[in-house]
Amino acid sequence: MRITQNIKNQYKIKQTKKHYENFTVGSLVLGIEMKEAITTLYAFARLGDDIADEGNKSKKDRLKEIKYLKDHLKKIEKNQKINDPYFKILKKILIKYNIKISNLYKFINAFNKDINHKQYSRFNGLIKYCEDAANPAGELILSLAKKDNKENIRKSNAICTALALINFAQGAVEDYKKGRIYFPKDEIKEFNLNIKDIEKRNFSAQWIRYKKFWVNRNYQILKEGLGLGKKIKGRLGLEIQMIELAALLLVERMKKNDCNLFINPPKIKTLDWIFIFLKAATLKLS
Repeated sequence: MRITQNIKNQYKIKQTKKHYENFTVGSLVLGIEMKEAITTLYAFARLGDDIADEGNKSKKDRLKEIKYLKDHLKKIEKNQKINDPYFKILKKILIKYNIKISNLYKFINAFNKDINHKQYSRFNGLIKYCEDAANPAGELILSLAKKDNKENIRKSNAICTALALINFAQGAVEDYKKGRIYFPKDEIKEFNLNIKDIEKRNFSAQWIRYKKFWVNRNYQILKEGLGLGKKIKGRLGLEIQMIELAALLLVERMKKNDCNLFINPPKIKTLDWIFIFLKAATLKLS
């Protein structure tokens, strides 16, 4: 396997509109000089996700391709010769911005979990997955902006985990089609939920009750990260505040009794973003 040289075109930043992920943070706010860094880092996450999820490849082939990514991270770490053009660019970016390669290894862990695990037994297993799949994205953006102190990372992790949990609720039907369920087995049993309801789009009374539990817990996690945008100056702080407000809006919409996650999960629309921007800008000035 060799990663194509036109990776910047294949994984351009605007593709984030298709994927509700934390790499949208920083796509516009860190400046043109960092465009290559953001594009390159985003490409790594997107490529690994596609290997794990897309197409009809066998499990064996998927694991082999993820191993290719991991092997090249090791080559970067050991300063060994690299022929793959994408990883040459990635090595340059990691060195230039002094980025912790450990965050990319966490992505590797998440990709392997996507291939090997279709449902977690308990919620703490899902949280550990988020620590690999979601949290490194925020830390990478903070590190590019030189804002990656311990407190900022702690808050960023809370926001990224909350965003991932929101995404799991939004994408329950699509994930089910891929054979993946993010609602833990013990909670499925505790709330007497029927998994087949997802396929049938039957948002039963049991699912409504579980949704309230899921959303309330998600809000408690999100609260731990609120205020990060206000702490950080400039455009990055503004965009983080916008993401905080967007997450809060989604949580509020999910709480509503008529919110059916299987038919019409809440989304952030263009008009919403306009109001979110205005509110974030006002908060930034206060």
